[in-house]
Amino acid sequence: MSDEVLIVSRRELFDEVWSDPMTKVAPKYGLSDVGLAKVCKKHQIPRPPVGYWAKLEHGKATSKPELPELDESDLEEIRFFRVGFDAGAEPNGTKAEVPDIVVKEDLRKPHRLIDQARAKLRAEQPNDRGLLHANSKSCLNISVTKKSLSRALRILDALMRYWESVDGTVSACESGARFCRDDDGVSISISEQIRRHEKPNERRYYFKEFTYEATGKLTLSIDGWGDGLRKNWSDGKVQRLESVLGNVALNLEKWVIHVRDRRLDNECESRQKQAAEKIREARKANMARESERIKNLDSCVDAWVRATQIRGYLSALDAKLAANEVTPTDPDHFPKWRQWAQWYADSVCPVTPTPTRPEIDEPIARTNKRIKELDLTSKARRAFEQGQVGNTDELARLTREELKQRCGDRHWNLYSEVTQILEGLGYDVSDRSRW
Repeated sequence: MSDEVLIVSRRELFDEVWSDPMTKVAPKYGLSDVGLAKVCKKHQIPRPPVGYWAKLEHGKATSKPELPELDESDLEEIRFFRVGFDAGAEPNGTKAEVPDIVVKEDLRKPHRLIDQARAKLRAEQPNDRGLLHANSKSCLNISVTKKSLSRALRILDALMRYWESVDGTVSACESGARFCRDDDGVSISISEQIRRHEKPNERRYYFKEFTYEATGKLTLSIDGWGDGLRKNWSDGKVQRLESVLGNVALNLEKWVIHVRDRRLDNECESRQKQAAEKIREARKANMARESERIKNLDSCVDAWVRATQIRGYLSALDAKLAANEVTPTDPDHFPKWRQWAQWYADSVCPVTPTPTRPEIDEPIARTNKRIKELDLTSKARRAFEQGQVGNTDELARLTREELKQRCGDRHWNLYSEVTQILEGLGYDVSDRSRW
């Protein structure tokens, strides 16, 4: 059996509710008799009728029904969550003492937040249900009638003062009064139950009108999800909120611990996610580098195969020439071509140092001209005159920045025109940008 869940069978619970009154059985599972009755109804467990125990006590014959069989096997087991079985239970199994929180008869010298809320609500007009409510942080989350306002404020005032007396802090937020320890806390609101009555109106068939009656019954509610923790306390036929504030305070402690644990768990999961994401990105980067290495290796192998093929061809060609089986079509040019072919094979081979490229073609002559002799656009001619550039050799030595400094930076495409001019005169412009 889990430490968090108590599991009983339908038969066990059936025997219990027919052995003792519901008011005695229910606390064992952390429920009220009404709550246990709902569990019995859900799992189709017959309950003793009204007056059963009184008749039994006076010796009158009573009949006990049989437990009906179910078609749904899921209902055969009943799970009761242990969270909240004892409102004041501590983790070590001992029961915490329920604090005695006394609600004052008046609101003299109230808590500052209560004072602010009182002033705000007194200035508000009731809504169509007769409730005072203001959407304001200074007003907390209070929704009651004027008649119940003083009592609601006194209840919250007593709870706030107790919480601060045990080193807690209280602040205002949109969801209510926030009860905190350090950075973790929960919000409490207080509201009044309103009873609705339909107005008799024979002429209206589709639109109904209602009147609203204040009941004076107040409910304290904790805002949030507590995984089985109790979150609502209300006035009952006998019970008053003033008498259960101690239990509310004990549950507030449980809620704050729950919120803190959930925050720490979320932070832990976030760190786990970040660590996993970091490793995932590292693996992705490794895969990208691996892909690049494979691509580079494949390229090297292809180049090596290509170089080997060329060298094999040149060796075969040399053998044929030595045996006079073939003759070059241009004997005068062939030695230069043979030297170039060997250079090319070495240049594509990734495992052979690349030698100096042999000149096999006639070099293109480079012509140095004076600026005045060039065919220039009007803006280029003015720029060169401004920069006092004498000839194209001098022009070729200027970088883009130097050209701007001498000839003016407003000529943004001047460098492109210079490159084109130099190329037309035979200068090597392979290392220059055309833009």
